[in-house]
Amino acid sequence: MKKTYNNTRRIWTTREEKVLINVLKELVNKCFKTGNKFRTGYLIKYEDALKNDLPKTDLQASPHITSKLTAWKKYYSSLVTTHTTNGVGFNTTTSQLECTDEQWDAVVKMDSNMRGMRYKEWPYFPDWVDIFGLDCAIGSVAEYVVEMGSI
Repeated sequence: MKKTYNNTRRIWTTREEKVLINVLKELVNKCFKTGNKFRTGYLIKYEDALKNDLPKTDLQASPHITSKLTAWKKYYSSLVTTHTTNGVGFNTTTSQLECTDEQWDAVVKMDSNMRGMRYKEWPYFPDWVDIFGLDCAIGSVAEYVVEMGSI
């Protein structure tokens, strides 16, 4: 049986990702987030901001923004979980994880999503801490997130 591939995948530019980060941080600061989800209407606010900053873009709320957020949340969750493995650090200068080979083997056993993430750069991780780690109800970042961001 021949595999078929979806050729509709869109590659985001760095500028588009930065606009998304800035809008999401603004929404979090305005408590536009309930629990760990953004409230209804956040996609409209993002599209409006995107049109102002990048008027010729073809990004749409669905599927582009929702897909990007799903991927970022998955990466963020895996990175935070990895931090709970003793000895795994995050180098803020290189935006990469730091650990020994033995520690990495333990990480991959715990979370198979991390398999290809060891040498990858995560320049948006500090922003993800602000976006996905903030609890608007108490107005602070969850304790485990602060620890991860301070490494």
